[in-house]
Amino acid sequence: MIRKGTIKGFYGFWGSGLATLLIEDEDTKQLEEIPCDNGPTVRALDSAFGDVITDAHTVNVDAIRGKKIYWGMDDYGLCLGWILPVGEANVELRKAYRAQRRAKKQVVA
Repeated sequence: MIRKGTIKGFYGFWGSGLATLLIEDEDTKQLEEIPCDNGPTVRALDSAFGDVITDAHTVNVDAIRGKKIYWGMDDYGLCLGWILPVGEANVELRKAYRAQRRAKKQVVA
């Protein structure tokens, strides 16, 4: 499932390898706490937006807060599987997301 939302925050611990990405879902407007692997997620966020990893190897949350992304869960639906800045999404992804939203609205109606 393709999800879309706005990053509201991030917290995690290098030592444990565990983290949580806070995302406000565009459809539900609910704040979701998405579990993720700390290191890979921080590196992906830094690659996508820049200035996320500080000189002290901590996370600059201000560099990601308010950024709009598409995201998906892992194969088991348990943690963050992938992220993509909205501005970098190709036409196929945008069409798939809109089709998914239309289908969801038809089921609810």
